Amino acid sequence: MIFNTIEFLIYLVVVFFLYWTIFSKSNLKQNILLLFAGYFFYGWWSWKFLFLFIATSVGDFYWAKLINSTEDQKKRRLFLSLSIFVNLAVLGFFKYFNFFVAEFCALFGINSGNLAINIVLPIGISFYTFQAMAYVIDVYRRKTQAETNILTYLTFSSFFPQLLSGPIERSNNLLEQFKTKRVFNYEFAVNGLELMLMGFLKKVVLADNFAIIVDKAFSFPDNYHGVDLIIAVLCFTFQIYFDFSGYTDIARGIAKLFGVQLIKNFNNPYFSENISDFWKRWHISLSSWFKDYFYISIGGNKKGKFRTQINLLLTFAVSGLWHGANITFVVWGLYHGLLSVISRAFKVNISTPKFLKIIFTFLLVMFGWIFFRASNINEAFKIIMRMFEFNLQSFPILNSFPLTKIVFLIVTLFLVLGLERFKETKSEFINSIFKSRLIKYSVYYGILFSIIILGVFDNAPNFIYFQF
Repeated sequence: MIFNTIEFLIYLVVVFFLYWTIFSKSNLKQNILLLFAGYFFYGWWSWKFLFLFIATSVGDFYWAKLINSTEDQKKRRLFLSLSIFVNLAVLGFFKYFNFFVAEFCALFGINSGNLAINIVLPIGISFYTFQAMAYVIDVYRRKTQAETNILTYLTFSSFFPQLLSGPIERSNNLLEQFKTKRVFNYEFAVNGLELMLMGFLKKVVLADNFAIIVDKAFSFPDNYHGVDLIIAVLCFTFQIYFDFSGYTDIARGIAKLFGVQLIKNFNNPYFSENISDFWKRWHISLSSWFKDYFYISIGGNKKGKFRTQINLLLTFAVSGLWHGANITFVVWGLYHGLLSVISRAFKVNISTPKFLKIIFTFLLVMFGWIFFRASNINEAFKIIMRMFEFNLQSFPILNSFPLTKIVFLIVTLFLVLGLERFKETKSEFINSIFKSRLIKYSVYYGILFSIIILGVFDNAPNFIYFQF
């Protein structure tokens, strides 16, 4: 069950109605409903893996309690290590077993066919595993107290809007909200609907239309070259942003319908002035997770410049691997790690216009997405080489799009990016404009019209980050 389906719409309406009527009397009842709603939502995809999810969640609850129950540092470290080991073992088996078997066999010239096994990746496992690990580590670091109510913790771990693709929440934000009764707030709910509307516009209008072009180019790179491939890479650059930030907007909007506030996961990343700035704006919950729980744990910047650079490269490599069991993700991570190392090592204060910094950073990020999207390294380099084979022919990659649709998509793209940028830099101005009911409802109906006319509904692609 995904957000852009009729099944989910029916499910959401039913849960929303029950939540604010029959189950609205107490925090306990609200949590019970959300818990069962979360398990039903996850079980809709696979009841088999639902039991795995419940087992690991219950395990993390008790690991944290054990850590919190003793002052013996050796025991605390042991319980933490066991918790991390179990979580990473489950994640590693389902996500990376065949990958490491194949790489090991390739290294020694062994046939991996007899060792590989058919494994189905549990949806959302990378996200809920990292959220659980953050909670246990925070308890170990004494940044938070272990939750004593298992219902509250399981509600936190299974909150359905962000269960499958984040944002990866910290317990001091999301868990705390399940300890008190939520009261319906009309303005909060309306803001949630606005976020959902914008999220669906990003997903079904922009991301899914760009996906048509991207899939053609990356599935059959031999059929295209030059400007066609540049267009495809540019389209993927926007597809992955609108797909994932669209999911996050919908998730945050749904959460607000239930009186819950999720953290912001994107902050205009394509307006970044350098790579470091980009990673403060892109997938913020994951970037901060790797900084707090991996980079700092291996020494951060406390052990000299050389070690800092190594730690940066290692962090980005692991974060790339987090995205999937493919060497392309590792290369993509190392690419960003190398850019970060170069940026730190050769930091020079040059008076460069801001828009040039933004364009240069955008081009660097866009180039890196080639490795992220390609199915293998050979395909990535093939696309890069063929991008420089120019000709004067019309662009066959756009043949399936009438000119009017291309114009509408480009206009919508710039309107969405512009609105988000203005909300960051000129928030008071934007808020004053949207106080006008005429303007506000004109925007609402304009977005609905765009979704109906331009949206992709037949064979619509799933959210990209569901595969991670």
